[in-house]
Amino acid sequence: TSPFAWLRTRFYYLLIRLYFDQEFSIEEFTRGAKQAFSVVSKLLSQHKLDLLDELVSAEVLQVLKEKISLLPDNHRDALAADIDAIMYTTEGDVRIYYDDDGIKFVRILMRFWYLNGANLPDEVPGETKVFQIVFGDESTKEKRHLLTANYE
Repeated sequence: TSPFAWLRTRFYYLLIRLYFDQEFSIEEFTRGAKQAFSVVSKLLSQHKLDLLDELVSAEVLQVLKEKISLLPDNHRDALAADIDAIMYTTEGDVRIYYDDDGIKFVRILMRFWYLNGANLPDEVPGETKVFQIVFGDESTKEKRHLLTANYE
């Protein structure tokens, strides 16, 4: 990340502590975000969208229902991230917004890199790169993909 982006996010963390939560910690937030990502990604992959009612807005839930139904099974399987398979997590963009009623809220984009054993093709169309990691010896190969997900 660029030094400017790093400084900007640290400034937003200060604003969050001053105006929203005096005990805010990005480390604690990241731990909770990893747990939430693992739970939500598994529910998405299992097509259990009704269990997301309390976690996402109605508008987002409707979009998810439409998009998830179009995915092939192997791509839906790739959505699932076990918490122990998350290799790296970082915060992306951090913003503070005001709605029409003057209510403040915070948006933090989290990026997760995780290993997944879904049966994905070696070549993925477009600009997406899927990295493959092979575990074990030649007779017991287990191919896993390093995937990335962005959650707000």
